[in-house]
Amino acid sequence: MSRNVRDAYLEAQVRTATPQRLRLMLIEGAMRFARRSLELWDDAAQREACRGALSRCRGIVSELCATIKTDGFPVAHQVKAIYLFLFQQLADASFSHDAGKVRDVLSVLEEERETWQQLCMQMPEPPARDRSSVPLGCQEITAPHVPISPAPDRFSLEA
Repeated sequence: MSRNVRDAYLEAQVRTATPQRLRLMLIEGAMRFARRSLELWDDAAQREACRGALSRCRGIVSELCATIKTDGFPVAHQVKAIYLFLFQQLADASFSHDAGKVRDVLSVLEEERETWQQLCMQMPEPPARDRSSVPLGCQEITAPHVPISPAPDRFSLEA
């Protein structure tokens, strides 16, 4: 499959995905980069590629953490704490060159993926939105309203 066709397919997947499916896609991306870093871990010639994959994984975990809304939900605070721990483990793994920490993160992400896969099966449609918290005159921008970038190099779906 050519890169342009693959990118168009992935872009369509992202644009049409429900919020829960998008989160699952991020988790799977973090797992992919964690696995890639482990594949390259002991190859001195691939050290920079390993660090890059680990950095990409850490970036996705950071995004997963940042998107958790903790407003009045104690479980959300607990989930956020888990993501913060994963982020710290990935940073520690990078500095101490400890593959075991990456494996531990990967096992937690696998559990998280299972949870979100089940959620996606049980709740295939996006959740209903509470519009009472949106200020008057404001409109939420959703993926169908985002213009498609004419330059393919300005849109990356590698995460």
